[in-house]
Amino acid sequence: MNQQLKAEYEKRLEKTREEAVRRGFSALLVFGLAPRRVGDLMYLTGHQPMLPGHPRRFEFRGRGYSVIVLPVAGDACLLTTTPFYERDLYLKDVTYVDNLPAAVCKQITKRGLTHADIGIVGMDILGASLYEDLKCELNHVRFYHADDIVMNLRAVKSAYELSILREGASIADEVAVLLRQWLSPGKTEWDVYQFITSELSKRGVSNAFATCQSGARSETPYELEYATQKVIQDGDMVHMEINGKLDGYMIDVCRSTVVGKSTPEQRQILDLALEMFEQGAVAMRPGVTAESIENLTGTLALQHGFNHNHTRRFGGKATLVGHAIGLGVDEPPVLATGDITRLVPGMVITLEPGIYETGFGGCRIEDELLITEYGCENLNRSERKWW
Repeated sequence: MNQQLKAEYEKRLEKTREEAVRRGFSALLVFGLAPRRVGDLMYLTGHQPMLPGHPRRFEFRGRGYSVIVLPVAGDACLLTTTPFYERDLYLKDVTYVDNLPAAVCKQITKRGLTHADIGIVGMDILGASLYEDLKCELNHVRFYHADDIVMNLRAVKSAYELSILREGASIADEVAVLLRQWLSPGKTEWDVYQFITSELSKRGVSNAFATCQSGARSETPYELEYATQKVIQDGDMVHMEINGKLDGYMIDVCRSTVVGKSTPEQRQILDLALEMFEQGAVAMRPGVTAESIENLTGTLALQHGFNHNHTRRFGGKATLVGHAIGLGVDEPPVLATGDITRLVPGMVITLEPGIYETGFGGCRIEDELLITEYGCENLNRSERKWW
């Protein structure tokens, strides 16, 4: 493990301990569950659980989970329920176990914390049976919700993290430029998917992923079939996601256009989506609430007569206008009504306004924005207007 990354883990664990002390906890249990909730474990030690779980059965309990036992004083350890894990982890005390609650009990007892106040990070992903088993094994421990401790630390990126996110954004820009030159009528959506993922992979991106929704399929924000064998026709609207992972950090960019000849109506909604993006970006600065960005873009949609074409808050089908990004592709805060988080410098948030279900196509424009001391910086440099 390189020294810069090692220093990152040291700082992250120390800050996590400091916050646990402020809350009055003697220790934290930091849970992750494969494959969907692994960011907290990756953030603190570089570990990602590899196998999905299954229900408890006899002495096999907690399958699919891993947990960091993190006392505020003393050494931490990692317990995992699969023998398949990374060998170059920051924590060297790693144990593969079949009965996770019993193993947690053993570590807590070893550290003299059987009557302590302990915070659980990942309470929202604990199965009821696993939580009951933990309480049974440690019946004198008082457990508390502590999900926000690591979440809040992850929200503000370090210089090390920003260097990776910047590189990922730059790669997405390279692929977007090539995609714009290559895209033409007669290609299939699947051709687009393969083009994007291939170009990302060539540049060192893992888990490369893309979507392509054209013609009538562009009407909705997302489809279960992220790309099909549909041939893209002259005049089809299309929106395309460019996604993947670079050194553990996610890439999430979207571009929209009309392939071939466009109509005035199509250009109108593309221009509106771009205006929503540009005004949203200007508004993103320290102190503003996450939900205020949706109000701004939604108001613009209404002013142009689109009263059921944007987000759910404004009568449409899209779920939100953006979200934070990092080790996970969709992290808090989210740019949606109900999230009153105030933006702070160091957050990296995607802004992705769109207009859908118009009868002649749908579109979305998305870049990654870094909140700075005075406003925001767009990490993406590629052209957004493709029409």
